[in-house]
Amino acid sequence: MLNRFHRSALTLALSAGALLSALPASAENCKTIRAEIDLTNGTISGNFGLKGTVVFTADSSGTPPATAPAGSSVFSGILEITTQRGVLRMRETGMFSSRTGNPAGPVMSSWGDGMSGTGFYQGASGDVFFNGRRVDGLFLVEVTGEICRP
Repeated sequence: MLNRFHRSALTLALSAGALLSALPASAENCKTIRAEIDLTNGTISGNFGLKGTVVFTADSSGTPPATAPAGSSVFSGILEITTQRGVLRMRETGMFSSRTGNPAGPVMSSWGDGMSGTGFYQGASGDVFFNGRRVDGLFLVEVTGEICRP
């Protein structure tokens, strides 16, 4: 039979273990990522195994600010990146502007969070940022940020 001290110590040890298992990935398991998405062809190429295909499924949109350039829209949806190492999913939210009348063409900026995944990306977390524009007839998106694994 456990005395009061041993019960308290056991409870503290079990609680600490539960908290530690719920903590996010440590810094040594995090990688700065750099990749490029070719939205025209639906592909991604970058470090941390980010080489494969991308699919974005919009599930909501909103009204852009009144002062935004003509042809602007705000969006949110699920971005799914499929690689040989697994699938990485995240919620992507941002703004797109066709910049009507601007010869440089459309631009977009967004961020991704709320990650989930399979294989190599199971348990992934982090912050990812997307900035895109038209380059030589393609719509290219620069991907930066940090992805952590447990």
